Amino acid sequence: MKFDARSIFVLALLLAGGGARGARAQAVYEMQEGVETRWASPENPTGEKGRGGRAAGGRKGSPTIPIKAGESVVLAEAKNTSGMVRRIWMTMPDRSPQMLRGLRLEMFWDGAASPAVSAPVGDFFGVGLGQMAQFESALFSNPEGRSLNCFVPMPFRTGMRIVMTNESGRDLPELFYDVDYTLGDRHPAHTLYFHAHWRRENPTALRRDYEILPKVSGRGRYLGTNVGVIVNQS
Repeated sequence: MKFDARSIFVLALLLAGGGARGARAQAVYEMQEGVETRWASPENPTGEKGRGGRAAGGRKGSPTIPIKAGESVVLAEAKNTSGMVRRIWMTMPDRSPQMLRGLRLEMFWDGAASPAVSAPVGDFFGVGLGQMAQFESALFSNPEGRSLNCFVPMPFRTGMRIVMTNESGRDLPELFYDVDYTLGDRHPAHTLYFHAHWRRENPTALRRDYEILPKVSGRGRYLGTNVGVIVNQS
């Protein structure tokens, strides 16, 4: 089929760095010694032990945070420790295309100044063009068309920080979210870091190849790409 694409966006996911060998997958019944579970939420963004679910007498009285236009908020952070981000879930009442494309999600590993992930929240979670849709995959899901789930394991060696910035031009009254992670994971030398690259062209150029992922160097694993296309109706 032949068509003229007016606008294309892509989100490319990859694991980069480390050596050539892959780490053995951990069985669901195994637990490393010295590993602790943590849960970051609007009430407890640092994931401190015993600090979640305390508002309003322990009745989850603070399940959301607002993010004003132009504001950045740290959703989760760990310092001076190794670990693994294991699950991210979020939703918001305002799931308009403007908000899904205007909320930027960034992730930093091991104190890096530049983010390994920097993408609109909707695109990162596989919701292309700001249109919510039900889907299930091995790494992402939106099971009822209202929530955003990520199950990609994201290891870090000395710390991590996950930040949300509201670039939509209007206030977000409520953001619900959870970040589930572990601390103390012992990562072998060949463990890879998670990266995501997002870009778009609007409009695209006829007879010019669209670049999904710029040239990268080093070793890694390519996890996949989410592509969205708006066809030129003229």
